[in-house]
Amino acid sequence: FIFIDRSIQAVYTTIAEAVVLVALVIFVFLRTLRASLIPLVTIPVSLIGTFALMALFGFPINTLTLLALALVLVLAIGLVVDDAIVVLENVYRCIEQGMKPFEAAIRGSREVGFAVVAMTLTLAAVYAPLAFTPGRTGRLFTEFALALAGAVLVSGFVALTPMMCSKLLRHNPS
Repeated sequence: FIFIDRSIQAVYTTIAEAVVLVALVIFVFLRTLRASLIPLVTIPVSLIGTFALMALFGFPINTLTLLALALVLVLAIGLVVDDAIVVLENVYRCIEQGMKPFEAAIRGSREVGFAVVAMTLTLAAVYAPLAFTPGRTGRLFTEFALALAGAVLVSGFVALTPMMCSKLLRHNPS
């Protein structure tokens, strides 16, 4: 049990470090705290959406499904946040060109919508086939693969809803 407690604590620590680093990088490049908040919201929303998908499919919360969530959040936090960053940067560019925030959010998400959908489906297509592996291995990793693919799909959906961009981003003339 000591190993499990230490590994859970390591996951929490790594998640916190990853969230701080993502916020810091976004803040350094966009120079606004409001813009840094938008991709950070996708992390808990993606987690809640993934748990909802797991409940919908009847998956238990076990070691492998938690491993999938830890993989998404810890090792590849970019999978969850990258779509939101792409949309955020494009909307921010439109606002900096002088558009109103609501119009910029609609136009910015339309411009990169296909790319975000393509990235999301590509990542899901990488993880989902693991669920169709035959034999004991397939049964073992079905929940892992589908939870991971579901987390990526939920994060892609969250990224394509530009409402937060329209409410939080403002034009900064300086």
